[in-house]
Amino acid sequence: MTQDLIFNLGLAFTFISLGIYLAGKFKFSSIPFLILLGMLVGPHAPELHGISFSLVNQTESIQLLSRLGVLLMLFYLGLEFSVGKLASAGTPLFKGGTVYVALNFLRGLAFGWLFFHSWPEALVVAGITGISSSAIITKLLLDLKRTASSETEFILGILVFEDVFLAVYLSVLSGFLTSGGNMNVVEILPSIIVIFGFIIAILTLGRRIGKLLEPRLSVKSAESFVVIIFTLLLLTAILVETIHIAEAIGALLLGLILAETVHSKRVIQFISPMRDLFGAVFFFSFGLEINYRLFGDAVVITLAAVVMTVVGNILTGLFASWLAGYNARRGFNVAFTVIARGEFAIIVASLAVAAGTNEILPAFAALYVLLLSFTSPVLAKNSRNFYNHYIKLVNIIKKPDAQSS
Repeated sequence: MTQDLIFNLGLAFTFISLGIYLAGKFKFSSIPFLILLGMLVGPHAPELHGISFSLVNQTESIQLLSRLGVLLMLFYLGLEFSVGKLASAGTPLFKGGTVYVALNFLRGLAFGWLFFHSWPEALVVAGITGISSSAIITKLLLDLKRTASSETEFILGILVFEDVFLAVYLSVLSGFLTSGGNMNVVEILPSIIVIFGFIIAILTLGRRIGKLLEPRLSVKSAESFVVIIFTLLLLTAILVETIHIAEAIGALLLGLILAETVHSKRVIQFISPMRDLFGAVFFFSFGLEINYRLFGDAVVITLAAVVMTVVGNILTGLFASWLAGYNARRGFNVAFTVIARGEFAIIVASLAVAAGTNEILPAFAALYVLLLSFTSPVLAKNSRNFYNHYIKLVNIIKKPDAQSS
């Protein structure tokens, strides 16, 4: 049994290595290659003349490494900033983040109603299309070397805002689906207050918490240091999950706190290799869950959703960035980076089907995520080119006005 697990894991890493190699050859993000390879060799792999290409099973060991990958990627992103930087954004971040999340959700709600004419399905579609993928966006920021950019602070803020919204949304969705549309708001209000209180406390007291941890992390042994940091990361994930906050956002918040200490560079040095290794496992594991055979019935709605998301997200991102005080160039970087959708879309669709909603939703979510995993890296990489075209267009429009005056 142990030998089978090692063999399965060895095959998984062989295909992960292949995906990263292909991405390097084509000078493209590794994300879609890893997802696609996972889909082609996983449990739902295609068959040719009766021969199945299903070579890798989705095991608990792969799932565990996948979860660690998400934690490490978000943890690293937090280390690149600090609670102080994020909190100093203050009112502009609050306005921009709130508007971004609200407009994306409302757009998804309208889209869902247009295609399904049912509030339960519309609410599910709003969740699938309205929430960005923290893991994919983090990987894009790393690939594009934009973690030091000032607008990345706003992207971080958006991820935090989305997670607060997620906690509320999941409470509302589960209550709505199980009650057949009759939901008691009083029942979910206490958990919402706890979630808001916890995140505000971390952002407010982050520097003090960092200073408390600083002397306790002053250990010379590299082995002890890595073990302590990793233990802190796991304990934080456990803590935040108990109050219904995504473990990945807990990792992000811990990173923001440790960024306030003198040990931040040392943590980054030790964490980076693990981040790359387990992060790749996450995207491959995500592909293992996708069943391409269900795509047929969902093609039309998926293509419409992709166009709606790309166009709508760019407009929403630009508007939110403007509200947050960023100029057009930085706004383009924000708007074109936060388009990716990911694992949360699949989770929401699965919850919806379990509650007896439309069975097309899992196929729609999987194909939607896969298409955006190819589209979003291209858009993010070329955000500056789109900005340059925008400036040229503005100048062309201005010239006739200047001549007429």
